[in-house]
Amino acid sequence: MCIFHASSQSHSFQDFLKANPDFPVYQSYEKGDDISNAEETSVQEDYGFSCDVSDRKWDDVAGQVVDMISFLEVYTPLLQQLKKTHPTIDWRFDLPYECELTETHFMQVNFLPPRVLQLAGTLGIGIELSLYWPSADE
Repeated sequence: MCIFHASSQSHSFQDFLKANPDFPVYQSYEKGDDISNAEETSVQEDYGFSCDVSDRKWDDVAGQVVDMISFLEVYTPLLQQLKKTHPTIDWRFDLPYECELTETHFMQVNFLPPRVLQLAGTLGIGIELSLYWPSADE
């Protein structure tokens, strides 16, 4: 379920996204758009979009990383173009994963191979590791 997020305080992404309809964006927003949830309404403070990178389960970190590498290998030319037009961009992969700790399994190690670090690092893309408790059905 890895997601790619990009945001900018100063530059909209709408022209870029319209020019690249095959880019796997599932949501985009503009500065000033309303954000509503069940409890409150606020206003978006930046421009941004998010892409699906992996639909693998959170307990498949290695598979999500393979999908991150594939995403970067396919879209690096497009991401390089985006970086040129959006110099103040904050972009990152959000890699969710489940806690594997138990009373008998007291250590967890998840590996990010050099290839994903190299591809993301060359573009200046961060990798955010989001640790969650295991789902209730496990």
